[in-house]
Amino acid sequence: MGIAQASSAQTATAYRTLHANRMSFGFCRYPLWVRIPLEQAPATGKWVLEVSAPWMDRIDLYLPKPSGGWLRESTGLSQPLADNRQGVFALKAPADTPRAGYAYLRLQSLLSLNTELRIWNETDFEINNATDTFFYGLLYGIIGGMVLLNLMILITTRDQAYFWYVAYLISILFHQTCLQGQILFLPTFVWHLAPAISLTLASMVLFFGAGFCRSFLNLRKNAPFAGYLVNGFQVIALILLGMSLGGMIWWGTWLAHSLALLGPIIGIYAGIVVLYRGFRPARFYLAAWIVLLLGSMAWGAWSMGVEFLVPLPRSLLTIAATLESVLLSIALADRVALMQRERKALAQRERRYRQLSTVDELTGLYNARYFKSKMASEINHAHTMGQPLGLVILDVDDFKRFNDSFGHAEGDRVLAELGRLMRDSVRPLDSPCRYGGDEFAILLPGADSLEVSKICQRIRHALAQCLFLPEGDSREMVTASLGTAQLHQDDDAESLLKRADAALYQAKHRGKNQIVESQAPETEALPA
Repeated sequence: MGIAQASSAQTATAYRTLHANRMSFGFCRYPLWVRIPLEQAPATGKWVLEVSAPWMDRIDLYLPKPSGGWLRESTGLSQPLADNRQGVFALKAPADTPRAGYAYLRLQSLLSLNTELRIWNETDFEINNATDTFFYGLLYGIIGGMVLLNLMILITTRDQAYFWYVAYLISILFHQTCLQGQILFLPTFVWHLAPAISLTLASMVLFFGAGFCRSFLNLRKNAPFAGYLVNGFQVIALILLGMSLGGMIWWGTWLAHSLALLGPIIGIYAGIVVLYRGFRPARFYLAAWIVLLLGSMAWGAWSMGVEFLVPLPRSLLTIAATLESVLLSIALADRVALMQRERKALAQRERRYRQLSTVDELTGLYNARYFKSKMASEINHAHTMGQPLGLVILDVDDFKRFNDSFGHAEGDRVLAELGRLMRDSVRPLDSPCRYGGDEFAILLPGADSLEVSKICQRIRHALAQCLFLPEGDSREMVTASLGTAQLHQDDDAESLLKRADAALYQAKHRGKNQIVESQAPETEALPA
């Protein structure tokens, strides 16, 4: 109907009084007429009617003229003639507008017919807009900060979960500007595309959110059934994208609202399953999706016409999305920390296994397997670089007698102490090894005869000064004999070891507790 019928006496009885400034009629294609008592307007000066519904298609305000008749002020997505401010439509009334009788407002929307109406004087309207601008700027700034932070992490780590998360946050950021009205800052010739743009962005939010859920929780491994649900949800999100691009805005909006409620439920179910199986970062993930679910349910219910006892703020969904973005960032950080702890534990286990395979447990020295491998590589390196290489073979004197007299446990204490003395006496680049039962070997790369002799003397003297107490007051000394050899041009591992063994035999034969250097073969030794 037109203004004549809307303002007629016959229609007056059809109006009902609303005691709140918010109204929700759900998805309704029919126009709504609102009658506004003009005594509510400021007593003097210009005043502004704010219509907080950025998706409203047509808005017509009919103001009585002092001389009679009606002054029409119009705006909306399909007739963008009036000023818009911070996601709302603003209709300005002239200062001479009567303060008695009624003004009439006609609202029509292609989507949900929900709005909030406020009457302001111009000054208060500007202050409120500045406050809203700051508030939404703060919320969008937080989401944008999460985008930049996690984008840098994505570039560094190339982690797939961060890709889905960043794409999800960017989609949320732009979608919220549609829901809250910042899209109205675009040129007016694109206003009529706002519902399609909003629906397209909604499909992207749903698609990327499902991808993040699957990647973050590793559903293929941790919850396969939930993974199938998420995959199906992504397919429906793509169908929604097709509907928005194909112009099916009405049915697409219904589907988007349904998916906005279903998606967090699937995400929460997946999070519970994975958390039950021990994935601790799912705690923050669950908190994030619960917050978003509550916000989406409240927003969706109000959009569909459900009235609440407590009026919901227009920014509720944006607040929920902002809090969700922060919680998901914390969840990602917790996941990275968990992965780092797992990698550290794995590295420690690998080092432990590697150590067990190359280190003798009793003495803490390298074992015979390591000695043979290391000896071959050191000989090859010394020949290639023309550097000296020393080899020491050490044997504990009369060790069998000591074992027979005091037992193997006391003998093990001697070997363990000798291992400690050898580690303390050699250089960092040397390789002390337990070659046999009570026989030890040391590879000394880059050491000439003089350097080898100094190291051998340190070991021999340190061992000779040790006192062992195998039987309480009994004090026993243990000595060792050492044979050394220098690598020569024609030496291989077998010949070098054979000459060092021969030198050790001579040390034993000469009375033990001494050092003997092998005789050089006819070829010249490698230069020092």
